[in-house]
Amino acid sequence: MPKFKVVIKKDCFFCDKLKEWLADKKIDVTFLDYLDPKDFDDPLMKNQTFYTIYCDFSACVESIPIVVKNDKEFYYGELWDLVNNQIIEEKAKEIFEI
Repeated sequence: MPKFKVVIKKDCFFCDKLKEWLADKKIDVTFLDYLDPKDFDDPLMKNQTFYTIYCDFSACVESIPIVVKNDKEFYYGELWDLVNNQIIEEKAKEIFEI
C-alpha cells in the first residue's frame, strides 16, 4: 500500500481543496506544513530531489500543495484544472490509486 505525504501551507486555497477531497475519499495521508518547524524533521524536507524541484532558498510557496508518494514520486500541477480551480478527479484517483 503506498504512503502519501502532502506538503501544504496555511490559508492555501488548493491545499484546502485537496484536504477536503482526501478526507471525502478517506485516503490516509501525512500533511507537512512547510512553515511549521516541527515538520522540518521529516526526511522529505531534507530530500534533495524534492527540494531542488519544488523549493528555492526562501520557501516552497510556488508549488504548494505537493503530493509525495512513497517518498520518491512527486505530483503538483497535474492534479489541477486551474481554469476551473478544481482537482482533476481522474488524475487524482490515478495518483492515489482509488
